Amino acid sequence: MSLITYDNPTGDSIKNPSLEYLKDIIFNQEADFWKKGSGDSGIEIEGLDERLIFFYDEPYGFFIMRHPDYLAPYDESVEIEVVEHKVGGEPMRVPSCCYVSRERAFEIISEFITTEQIPENINWTDIYEIEGFDSGY
Repeated sequence: MSLITYDNPTGDSIKNPSLEYLKDIIFNQEADFWKKGSGDSGIEIEGLDERLIFFYDEPYGFFIMRHPDYLAPYDESVEIEVVEHKVGGEPMRVPSCCYVSRERAFEIISEFITTEQIPENINWTDIYEIEGFDSGY
């Protein structure tokens, strides 16, 4: 098994976190937790080029992005609203159609950790190519 590192918003790194530990963070941390420090969390698996970056915004849910490609789950049925979340102190503009529920976030993250692969049953889309989303850049 590869080394898995979870970095939380305050900069703490947890090596090989259990699924129960991550489940607790995803289901029990409120929006304030995701406004601390860098404002985001990340999971990196040794040997993989991609990692998952994620954070939570009330009332939208979890934003999960494949880094470095800026691919996120995309739900075409959700009306696009621009949500600002501070990452590293800077506002990151996120389309509301890319948020998922706590349950779906845990499914994506747990599959990534257990299979060491990006889940393929997700409509991953480059957030900057979503029609109707003006990133402002």
